[in-house]
Amino acid sequence: MSMYLGTKTKGLQASTPSSSRTAGFFEPSSRFVKSLFVLKLALASIIVLLVCFALALPAQATRQSPELVASIKAAFPDCRMRLDGAFETKEGDLYLPVMPPQVLKKIQVKLVEVYPLQQPVKAKPQVLFFDNGVTFIRVLVSGKNRTFLPLASLSEKGRKIVLAGHLAEDLIVPEGFILPPIFKSVVGQTAVVLGEPAKESAANPVNSTGQVKPSNSQAKSQQLGLFLTSRNSGNITLVDQASWKKISDFPTEGTPAGMACVAGRLYIADISKNRILILDTIAKQFVGQINLLPKSAPKSIVAMGSGKLLYVSESGSADIAVVEVDSSKVLLRTKVPPGPGRMAITPNGNTILVLNTITGQVTFISTLNQRVLGSIVVGANPTAVVISPDGKTAYVSCRGELNHIAVIDIAKRGILANIKTGNGPTGLAISADGGTLYNAIAKDNMIAVFDTATKASVKQIKLPLDIDFPGNIFLLPDGKKLIVSSATTTAFGVLNIETGEFECQPVIGHSSDEIICAPI
Repeated sequence: MSMYLGTKTKGLQASTPSSSRTAGFFEPSSRFVKSLFVLKLALASIIVLLVCFALALPAQATRQSPELVASIKAAFPDCRMRLDGAFETKEGDLYLPVMPPQVLKKIQVKLVEVYPLQQPVKAKPQVLFFDNGVTFIRVLVSGKNRTFLPLASLSEKGRKIVLAGHLAEDLIVPEGFILPPIFKSVVGQTAVVLGEPAKESAANPVNSTGQVKPSNSQAKSQQLGLFLTSRNSGNITLVDQASWKKISDFPTEGTPAGMACVAGRLYIADISKNRILILDTIAKQFVGQINLLPKSAPKSIVAMGSGKLLYVSESGSADIAVVEVDSSKVLLRTKVPPGPGRMAITPNGNTILVLNTITGQVTFISTLNQRVLGSIVVGANPTAVVISPDGKTAYVSCRGELNHIAVIDIAKRGILANIKTGNGPTGLAISADGGTLYNAIAKDNMIAVFDTATKASVKQIKLPLDIDFPGNIFLLPDGKKLIVSSATTTAFGVLNIETGEFECQPVIGHSSDEIICAPI
């Protein structure tokens, strides 16, 4: 090794002072360090340039694959592709991409479907479905707003494809672009506004049973009536809330069950006829119906706060159908455990709780993407559900052999406590401040009152003799009266909350089940 080093340094010593052999030995190492420093400096400069170049590029640019671009160009030869994955035609029409959970890799991407299928001459396609999973939707101009076409106009398959996708995160949002709430899951993290055009009236709030509450102006200008269903007789009965006198019966020739009221129209689930009846509460007449699938057996209905969507539990097929009110069309269905019955919706409209009677479960559904968030076991035969005004807690009566009310943490989807009740707990209602819970005890013919803070029973009120086997209860909007149904007699009860006594038992001529308040 020393011979090798001596040989390498011999030539170097000729050009260095003879007085320093040591200096000659270390000089190559010093030059090497200098060269290495220059090299590092050059590399650092290159890295800086690359970073600057990268920063100059659009972040997360949604560039469509060359195969997809070729297919788009074949359909729109003069179109211009944008960096956010959208494209604009020569005529100025803008198509935004809805990206699937995973884009399929294809050697050749094909346009598999165009909506509408039947187009008049020079008509422009509204939706383009490609076989790699990407969908393009044309932006429509509506006054000062821009939006997509109504989702209900697509086939059920098309709606599912769109709702399963999402807009590109780097989307250049068109000015004034707004989408209906049904597109929540599609909008994702983009800056797209959810809602309706400004010309439409503001949405009314919704209670936990899905009844859209009237605005203050509506409440002042309209008289309220009480509607009660009777499965045994097939009637819907209207009662004057001021005098407690029966105004009218509306025969359905079916089996009326759950109800929801939206903008002066009552939507009633008809179990035996597989339909939703529509009753104009002001005109006091049926104005139409929404036909559901055979053997779907709808039982319960809740409405979104905007009044644009209805959720219907189809007990026969174990589905929750999403119905668009304006078009009266079913947009899609969400599969749930067997036997879905009564439902409740959180005050913010984001979550629906479904009682699964057969399995003893509660299923949670997100209205953001219409998907099941999870299910929990609450006990045998869950019968009624109500949600606290703050949207944090749900109460579910279970009339199995344990006879209890399950207290549920909605956010965590877990059981907080079980409240022991009498025999056969059924209907539930909660006060506006969330402090008092009312429970109908069917087999004991009484109303039990609980303190929600302590979970303790504070009062038990026996029912009058002409009220028997209460299946449902309803707290009037003013919180002063509790309406109690009767499954085996021809009257219902009116309980004064303040005195704890029944004021009257109006006779309607048949049994009663579901109860709701609506403008008349």
